[in-house]
Amino acid sequence: MRLVICDDIPKELEMIREALDAYTEKCPEYHFVIDEYSTAADVLSAVEKGKTYDIALLDICMPSVSGTDAAEEMLAKSPEMSVIFLTTSNEYAVTAFALNATHYLLKPFSQEQFNAALDRAVKKTEDQDFLSLACVDGMYRVRISEIVFIESQSHYQQCRLFFGEMIRLRMKLSQMFEEIQKYPEFIRVGASYIVNLAFVRRISGNSMEMQGGVPIPIPRRSSEKVKKTYMEFCRKEVLK
Repeated sequence: MRLVICDDIPKELEMIREALDAYTEKCPEYHFVIDEYSTAADVLSAVEKGKTYDIALLDICMPSVSGTDAAEEMLAKSPEMSVIFLTTSNEYAVTAFALNATHYLLKPFSQEQFNAALDRAVKKTEDQDFLSLACVDGMYRVRISEIVFIESQSHYQQCRLFFGEMIRLRMKLSQMFEEIQKYPEFIRVGASYIVNLAFVRRISGNSMEMQGGVPIPIPRRSSEKVKKTYMEFCRKEVLK
């Protein structure tokens, strides 16, 4: 799991890392890839460059950009990320609740309190759906919500992920659609694409623009069906 820690006070940052080390010693079955930052601005800069995280441990009161402001921006890009706020005051609890934070820890916290918070974050991550995909360079475990689109290219399928990575699959596009069609956000677009409707930015004429500005052609014969499916998907998302 990809995890980020951010606190502007070095001693506090070290304390969080020590608590995390104790947690991983207690739960060796979990493996974390960890980034550490001393400002929320640095975290947001990393996210802008393509970094994504499953869990964020954020101090709230930091100069320039607060932990809550950083979390709001990060969640806009990765809505399934778990956020644990760490602070010396409970005055930000309402804001944390509005952001649907996984946990709110008051400093100083005990190891037991930290473990309970991380248990909740880990469970939230584990409850998300993943696919194990046979790729050209090995097996990939990919979160369903990170797949933007899949494009058929000769003997391979090119899968574009949310954070910009492209992986090449060895399976046919029809086989891939059998794996993924139970998720309502995915549709076939012509003979060459599977598209995640959550990443469609707009549909204009016979083309849909994906996140990052990538255009995907819509066959004329299926244009109305694709547009109708997209509008129905948007309507259901609004009503959630």
